[in-house]
Amino acid sequence: MNYKHKDFLGKDIQGKDFEEIKFIGCKFKKLVFRFSNFTDCEFKGCSFEGSVFEIISFSNCKFPETNLSNLDFGDTDIKSCNFSNTALVNAIFQKMKGKRVGERKKLDLKTCKFESAKLGNSLFVYCNLTGVSFKKANLERTIFEKCDLKSTDFSGANLEGAVFENCSIKETILDIDGFIKFGNSKGFVIGE
Repeated sequence: MNYKHKDFLGKDIQGKDFEEIKFIGCKFKKLVFRFSNFTDCEFKGCSFEGSVFEIISFSNCKFPETNLSNLDFGDTDIKSCNFSNTALVNAIFQKMKGKRVGERKKLDLKTCKFESAKLGNSLFVYCNLTGVSFKKANLERTIFEKCDLKSTDFSGANLEGAVFENCSIKETILDIDGFIKFGNSKGFVIGE
């Protein structure tokens, strides 16, 4: 099933499971996503502006040319998703442990892809990003805090003002410009 240029309402998505559906040019503006599951779905050119994710899951989904900016993924399960060519400006990737403020558990994003994504001013906290590709992504002023970045590929990415705080960096790939900026003393290597 395909949806084209549909403006979704909360009642259209809350508590529902969506599988193998293409959403093209759809708007999910200012919605609270609660108890919704999306599996093998594609969101092409969609907008989630002003929405809130509460107990929602995305599994094997794609988001080309979609706006997921200003969202907190703290109550979201994300597995094998492709965020390439997606706008994720000011996004927060974290996994909240419970309702207590500040308690987090590891968010596993190692099967996701962020190539050519717009991630400026975003925050990744306590994430497993092992082997994830951020090739040609805009990571300007993005903060990585307590993340596993083993073999993560930042080739061609804009890392201007990016911060890597208390991260596990080993064989993490940078292009020559990134390597000069961050240096090999921190565990980065030059990619091809």
